[in-house]
Amino acid sequence: MFVLGLLTCIVLGAFSAQAEVVETFDKCSKFFYKETEPEGMDQNAKKICQRLEDEKKISSKFFHPTSHSSFFGTLYSVPHRIPLYSAYTLKRSCSDTTGRTDKWHLEPQISEPNSTIDYMVPEHQKNQDTYKVNQAISSDYRDTGYDRGQLNPNSFQCADGRTATFTLTNAAPLDARFNCIQWKNWERTLKSFLTKKLDSEEATAYIVTGTVPDANKQIPQKEISEEPERVTVPSHIWTAVCYKHNSNNKNSFSFGYIGENLSRGKVNLMSVSQMNIRLNQLYELSNITIFVDDCFEDNNKLNKVKQAFQKLISLPVTPNVQKTYYALKTVSTNGEDVEVTDMSVKLTFNSLSSYLTMSEELQVSAKRACLITNYGKESIECQLVPTKRKIAADGSPCSSSTGGETKPCCSTPCLYQDDVKSYRCSSGQELIACSPLYSLITYKRERCKDDHPCGTYGEDYYRCNKISGGWDYCSPPLWRSKAINGQYCRSDHACAKYGSRSRWCFTDDGNKHKCCTSDGCYSTVSDQTCKANHPCGKHGEKYLWCHTTDGSWDHCCTSCG
Repeated sequence: MFVLGLLTCIVLGAFSAQAEVVETFDKCSKFFYKETEPEGMDQNAKKICQRLEDEKKISSKFFHPTSHSSFFGTLYSVPHRIPLYSAYTLKRSCSDTTGRTDKWHLEPQISEPNSTIDYMVPEHQKNQDTYKVNQAISSDYRDTGYDRGQLNPNSFQCADGRTATFTLTNAAPLDARFNCIQWKNWERTLKSFLTKKLDSEEATAYIVTGTVPDANKQIPQKEISEEPERVTVPSHIWTAVCYKHNSNNKNSFSFGYIGENLSRGKVNLMSVSQMNIRLNQLYELSNITIFVDDCFEDNNKLNKVKQAFQKLISLPVTPNVQKTYYALKTVSTNGEDVEVTDMSVKLTFNSLSSYLTMSEELQVSAKRACLITNYGKESIECQLVPTKRKIAADGSPCSSSTGGETKPCCSTPCLYQDDVKSYRCSSGQELIACSPLYSLITYKRERCKDDHPCGTYGEDYYRCNKISGGWDYCSPPLWRSKAINGQYCRSDHACAKYGSRSRWCFTDDGNKHKCCTSDGCYSTVSDQTCKANHPCGKHGEKYLWCHTTDGSWDHCCTSCG
């Protein structure tokens, strides 16, 4: 499940976000390599220097706004209502989440150029109608399957700088799965790589992250909004990095990567000059240049950069698997008359989210399922098996019947569908609910029979037959479920009924709690929807709750209101 809101609520205290629409980037030029902005972009786009305003200083007659430093620069497209890029530097000293917030902001001067309000204002219902004319608002993203993807990631900044990233002028619609998995992995790897470099030497990492607007795709979609197609969805998102050593240019280098903004979009690493060429192709232009002189590309350090991103580019294997591979290669190169007739493969993933993404990719591209055989706190192990072709939607054989009726058969893999937040497969011309092949263990971590993996098998809950005999409940594949104590459900124990009247799960503290099958701001423990103006929060009580759209109230799991 992917969410619109962020999970941690921070009170901003004496600071309010401020951004200034400017004619040039002079006031925030320090975030650009050689104080030079990228060339060839839309000249009509708005330039914004993003900064914070100290309310205590505003009340002082000695306060001078020009003395305030900016946190990053943004080039914003009004027609598309998304940023074309944000330019920033990495703050390597960040060690906590101070400054992270679920409060987003809007920019008055984008919608009202003559406004005297030259600072960013918190988004709320009273100002949305005024400011949404020329910019996106949060409701544009709701239930679309797209996240408010930050170009300047909040994790790259500290304290007030992190708070400043929570502006809709720094956000573009990113496919929820791509944003949370592929792109997040590249961001995490980039931060780790640059932080290690910056910790060992004096240098500056200049970063530009941008979008390629797709004129044929907008949100909200027509079927879910009375004001549809306001915000352009980018076809690609890209990041360019210029690492400038302070005293030895031989240690300076640059590189970039571009990703397709799709659920299973690929991300490709390349040199800055290659990125310039690719962006010119995507934009259908000829003069785009991200960094002046391509920032020491001639130092030829791209291969060293590839080593840092190797896990994202190729498949790492254990030494034992590598020996087996070389053994097979030896047999092949010696010309022996031999054939490999069987192979057992186990894969290990470092998170359930990455497992789910890859397991679906395997079903589509390789007709293989990877059934979970073991959970750990930091890893998930699964066994690669052929996908059963003739199975019913509940995981049982198609030939079986219930109540004299033949069960509908899945003719395509059972995959997660973002739009309905559930698993679906094709049965003839119809898309039906289905039970995915994904696990061989019960919620008590006992092993299921190989020929009876976790599934619904005609019930409204997940179960399997155990090797030890009998059957037991197993965890449904809901990897973003969250308990009402604010903690996520344990990775091997998603939110479900498990034979009880209400849903519950174990969290990492070992306790049992009621739970939600979503960590969104508008979902409740009973699958009700919170009202748009009353998201999940304490609202004066000691527990999380919200008014629901059916006129009642319910417990919920994420503090947003």
